[in-house]
Amino acid sequence: MTATTSPSGARIQGDDFQHLYGWYQALRMLIPEHGVDRVEIESDGAGNLDDVVVRRPAYNDEYVQVKYSVDARNPVTSDWLTTPLSARGKSPLQRFAASWAGLRKPPGKQPGMTLFTNRVLDPEDPILMLRDGQRGVVGPRLAQETPGSKAGRQMARWASHAGLSQPDLIELLSHLTFKTDQGASNALVEATCDRMRSVGLRARELDASAGVAAVRDWVKTGVRTIDASQLAAEIERRDLKGGVQYSTLLVEAIDHTHWPDGAAAHLDWVNLFEGTEPRARVQLRDPSLWSTKIRPEMVAAARALEAKGASRIVVRGYMRLPLWFLAGAELPDTRGHQVACSQNGAWWSSETAASAYEVMCRRMPLDQGGDLAVGLSVTNRVVDDVLTYCKRAALPCGTFLEVAGAKGVNRTAIADNAEAVGWAHAVRDAVRCAVRDTGARRVHLFISGPAGGSLLLGHSWNRVAPTIVYEHLGSAGYVPTFELP
Repeated sequence: MTATTSPSGARIQGDDFQHLYGWYQALRMLIPEHGVDRVEIESDGAGNLDDVVVRRPAYNDEYVQVKYSVDARNPVTSDWLTTPLSARGKSPLQRFAASWAGLRKPPGKQPGMTLFTNRVLDPEDPILMLRDGQRGVVGPRLAQETPGSKAGRQMARWASHAGLSQPDLIELLSHLTFKTDQGASNALVEATCDRMRSVGLRARELDASAGVAAVRDWVKTGVRTIDASQLAAEIERRDLKGGVQYSTLLVEAIDHTHWPDGAAAHLDWVNLFEGTEPRARVQLRDPSLWSTKIRPEMVAAARALEAKGASRIVVRGYMRLPLWFLAGAELPDTRGHQVACSQNGAWWSSETAASAYEVMCRRMPLDQGGDLAVGLSVTNRVVDDVLTYCKRAALPCGTFLEVAGAKGVNRTAIADNAEAVGWAHAVRDAVRCAVRDTGARRVHLFISGPAGGSLLLGHSWNRVAPTIVYEHLGSAGYVPTFELP
């Protein structure tokens, strides 16, 4: 049976999405550097961009139209933008044009306008395909198109439809951000929890839902403008205080995420990797970037968080195990940091007390040099692949150490947060012991395990030895990434 959302169900989903976005923006009043002094919901005087208005006295105000779709069947296309929403109504493009004309009347005002939606953008549309990757606007690139090009001909049709000259249309489209493809509503929930956590509020999904309820109540009672004092009262009333304050480090390596602006620090390396889809992004196009760009930028992000006074960091994003390890290693407990992540929906934190975790260690001779190769078998046994690679690549290692959990190698070998902390400590201690016994000058580290375990291991990786971390390439073996001193 195919589930079909009723019209009333679609409206409820759309309202919840809009109200959650309003709460997400209202929380910016608690972050001084954002410069937000009030937020308006269904604002008067904002034209058709009235869903959420963010007032920033020292900057340009932000006007947002929120559009929600229950599925992916209705993308943002030229037809959608130029089709009236009702028999006597205006199209979205005509609404944006009318709003632009009204909002820019005060001299010197250049309002920021955004179409915010979970609808996808038509990548084949002659104009929409010109959206730039930084600001999400199409105007600057459209201005470079010739009248006879596909985009130029479509621009003439859009200008006529909107009742604008082509230069005015380009100006409008230079200030209208197309923030599309915003993913499922749970991505917005995650980003909202990030922001709530960053200002010391409780940050469970249930707490984000309390924010939705707050905005819904404002709308129902006619409260259109919310300032910092009203927000504080709402937080108090809904008992949202008492959370442990965590800032977010977002790392994008194998794919982009939604809502990067919710993070306190953001690293985007997707385009540095080979491959056109996440599963193929394993190797850097230029391997030297591991040491000249990747690690230095991770170090810089960690120091920037320190400079902001952020000692508790939640790490999220799409990346492979070496980068999870690197994030933990550059946010170590020796610098007073605590790290956390979401592991399959569960909260894993270095602040959780470790439970005893027994590991089994097996050493095998390689007789190829003075270094130590270490294979961590948690979810999969790595010994055969690593030994084959070490011999094929002639790694200068005298000994191979395999470390595996005493209760087996499988996806449930680390059951929970406490076991993950215990595993990280047990692995570190086992490697320290092997380094001492063998006199190894350097460690070559190969990991098969959960992302959260790699983060916690990197976080506790102290007084071991200089370490090179390897990425698994499948049947092609491994490739070295960065080296930690």
